[in-house]
Amino acid sequence: MTIGLFFYVFLMLSIDKEIVNPLSLMFPFILGVYYYQYMLSSKQEVLSLDTISAIIFFISFYVLGVLLTLLNKKSILKKKIINHKIHSVLVVDLFLIFGLVIFLIECALTGGFPFFIALIHKINVYEDMYYVPILHYFVMLIAIFPSVYYYFYKNNKVGRLKFFVVLFVSIFVLLNIMSRQIFIFSIVFMFFTYAKVNKINTNKYILKAVIFTSVMFLVLGFVRIQSINNSISQLEYLKAYAGVPKERNVNTFDVTFNLYTSQNLVTLNDMITKVDSQEFGYGKYSLQSFIKVLKYDQAYNIEYAVQLDSFARLGTIIADPYLDFGLVGVTLLAILYGIINTVFFLKAKHSDSIRYTFFWAVLCFIMIMSVFTNFYNVLFSWLIFLFIYFITLKAKTNK
Repeated sequence: MTIGLFFYVFLMLSIDKEIVNPLSLMFPFILGVYYYQYMLSSKQEVLSLDTISAIIFFISFYVLGVLLTLLNKKSILKKKIINHKIHSVLVVDLFLIFGLVIFLIECALTGGFPFFIALIHKINVYEDMYYVPILHYFVMLIAIFPSVYYYFYKNNKVGRLKFFVVLFVSIFVLLNIMSRQIFIFSIVFMFFTYAKVNKINTNKYILKAVIFTSVMFLVLGFVRIQSINNSISQLEYLKAYAGVPKERNVNTFDVTFNLYTSQNLVTLNDMITKVDSQEFGYGKYSLQSFIKVLKYDQAYNIEYAVQLDSFARLGTIIADPYLDFGLVGVTLLAILYGIINTVFFLKAKHSDSIRYTFFWAVLCFIMIMSVFTNFYNVLFSWLIFLFIYFITLKAKTNK
């Protein structure tokens, strides 16, 4: 496994002279698989042969999809590249205002601003937070507005004051959503927007971005833990929650990484061992977030077994393809993901199009979250794609 890990690192550092590339994006997942062997938690179990096969197939064919696309790099870049721009500040303003109104309504129904309730009063507000159905997506959309308004600011479409007001308000909203995933999403977006607008190589800032993101992840986690129980240390709580024995000499990173990677591989193993060819969903698991949000499960009596409900249980990026089509699904979708990610990586890198930069940022977030679940199948991801497409409709064509 160590040889395999070093070989993967060699491959990902060889891609187009960019540290942030389609292969490096899956490194957290690769590292999680590697880390599993240490069995830090009593909740971990020996993975079944089917699970190991699914993991190997996914990694191998994802790499294959990336490499095949890179072999056709010249033909991809020969086509005309559309220089998309964001033209209407007013439209983005309206989306921001609407999102803020929904946010304030949610806070009023929750009883205050959740982050400060948790921080000051040590109350477990996370489970009692109120979200307006469907419309809460407009609140989550605020995560990308610091990047959009930074783009406006650098193109002299908004002033410095307006940009910093939007930045402050957006951070305030993100803190009170209490979602570390959305916070990471916002950081990833800003990282690529800053690099593109200022024509800076992402290699120069990737280490700083990773450190900052990791610190914010731990800080927000600390606030959530303190709101639940402030009588013990964060490490002790995480050990108990993750099933790591008290006497085991590990640090907060060890336990946190184990909790967010190894535990999800345990869930994946449980799902794979409980499903058989008669229970494959043939698409219903991959489309689950759409089906449930739009209430098609009630209208058409679509049922999900509790132990196979990937909407409620986090089984990494592999769970949905396997539950729908078995190893065939894992193989085909791994190749597809590799191709899609690489095409947008090349277009974002070799053009000035802000649309491709934003699309690439979303795909980066999806792959970073691969250790949790399959964000390709999450409705929020597709709403972001749709929003980006909508605000960049007008275009100027250049070679």
